[in-house]
Amino acid sequence: MPEDDDIRSEEVERIEALETDELKEDEHEDIIEFALLLGKSLLESGGEMQRAEYAVDRLCRAYGAVETDSYATGTVIILTAEFEHGNRTTRSIRIRKDSVDLRKLEQINSLSREFCTETPPIAEAERRLKEVIDKKTATLWQEVAGVALGSFGMTVASMGTPLDGLGAAVAASAVMLLSYFLSRIMNKFATTLLSSFLASALCILLYKIGLGDNLPTMMIGEIMILIPGLTLTNAVRDMLCGDVTSGAVKFLQSVMVTLGLAIGLSVALVAFGALVSNVDVNAVPAHGPGNDYFPIVKTAAGVVGALGFSLYFHIEYKRIPLTLFNVLVTMIIINLMEFVGGVTEVFFRTIAAAAAVTLISELFATKLKAPAMVFLIPAILPLIPGGDIYLAMSNMVYANYTVMAERLLVALKGCLGIACGVVALSVVVSIIRERLYKKLLKL
Repeated sequence: MPEDDDIRSEEVERIEALETDELKEDEHEDIIEFALLLGKSLLESGGEMQRAEYAVDRLCRAYGAVETDSYATGTVIILTAEFEHGNRTTRSIRIRKDSVDLRKLEQINSLSREFCTETPPIAEAERRLKEVIDKKTATLWQEVAGVALGSFGMTVASMGTPLDGLGAAVAASAVMLLSYFLSRIMNKFATTLLSSFLASALCILLYKIGLGDNLPTMMIGEIMILIPGLTLTNAVRDMLCGDVTSGAVKFLQSVMVTLGLAIGLSVALVAFGALVSNVDVNAVPAHGPGNDYFPIVKTAAGVVGALGFSLYFHIEYKRIPLTLFNVLVTMIIINLMEFVGGVTEVFFRTIAAAAAVTLISELFATKLKAPAMVFLIPAILPLIPGGDIYLAMSNMVYANYTVMAERLLVALKGCLGIACGVVALSVVVSIIRERLYKKLLKL
């Protein structure tokens, strides 16, 4: 019967339409899950939350989403995407790693740009992304060498002698090897505590056998890899930018890591303090090597230290010269303000230097289409108040609470200065990027 044929035909069309809708829904789910994986990989490589949000939103738009809304913190990314016919889905993904791999960050950022432009099949794009995620960008021994060189430079820049730098480099290398294995079986707090104990104990023993002139500067140099100055600075920056939740989480993480450092340092001083009972562990030398030429020595040492940490953070070799140029700008500004201009307030020195290197980093990033963090992180490392954080902890061990509070206040001023300098320039850049971003989403 013709009527029966028409009914069957309509039923077939209805079933096919339902199957097509189901396939589209599955495809949309794949797009959302892939976008979240991309955002997660950016954050776990050291990228900013804003970068992760932009990448997630733009990727979904490139693959057909008509509206997106993403929210990233240090622990989770939440994404809501709406596709045609009102298919709206919300998904989230946990962020479980807290590391910095700037080479991987640049590679993932480059893939993100390519995916948004060429929109390859999701399966292929996911395969390529996972290849980058799983690929090691540096060997353990390269990281150890970077940490040793970085600790040497930061020790000398903190008014230590080259012999102090050598002792700190040996201790930092041992700590790096220990942390590499402990981090696989312990949480960050326990790993930091044990690493701090080993580092402090090694510095005391090395100083005792003559491998070092100033015990405090040795300790400052070797725990630079453990001090959460970068996380604390980012926490303050996030809160200044309005990301209070994310900033608060990072701030608490910094407090916990600092507590682990303090406990490890305390135990080492109690256990091995008798070996150096005649040494004041709270007395940092009033002046560094080179006498009147110390600013030049400090500048050179800061650049050497930044070179080491550039290796530790896996920066692409071709980017390192520009990174070191940025570090040189940092050192020149703070030395001119401190030794020539007589600016004693750490806040003003750090905010000026941080603003300058942030501007340079953004210019490099725009020109080379690379994340600004690649050029910025090594440049602000010399600004992190590692010495003040150490002195706050060491004075706490000996119940010098007044001095501890003074040093802690100086450290917070330094972190606040870095954050304000970065934010001041980043706000301007963000406004420009926001306008460009909105134009891209309308394409």
